[in-house]
Amino acid sequence: MRLRDARLTRPAEFARVFAENQRARTDSLIVLARPNGLAHARLGMVISKRLLARAVDRNRVRRCVRETFRLLLPHLPACDFVVRLIARPQPGKEAHDLGRTFERAGQRALAKWPAVAASPSN
Repeated sequence: MRLRDARLTRPAEFARVFAENQRARTDSLIVLARPNGLAHARLGMVISKRLLARAVDRNRVRRCVRETFRLLLPHLPACDFVVRLIARPQPGKEAHDLGRTFERAGQRALAKWPAVAASPSN
């Protein structure tokens, strides 16, 4: 599997996760999760200018989130994850506790929708 296949790219994919999800959060990020019926997890991010005006700061948060997701990908449940920035993170602590948050949101989503989780289509 290519890492590009592990990304949410279409607005409809994001909308599906925003419509019904299970959540877990850190101090500055919230992780929304919903089972996707695939054999692997996928990631989407919402990092707004309102909280981080400088592009370099937004890109640093994106890099940290993507790297944490990449390292955890083999261990994550088959869910679509959307990471949303909810507060300005302290420099150097962008992904603090994010790994545990991914796993917690994924487990909650699997518990809520066990039928979707049990039927991978790929």
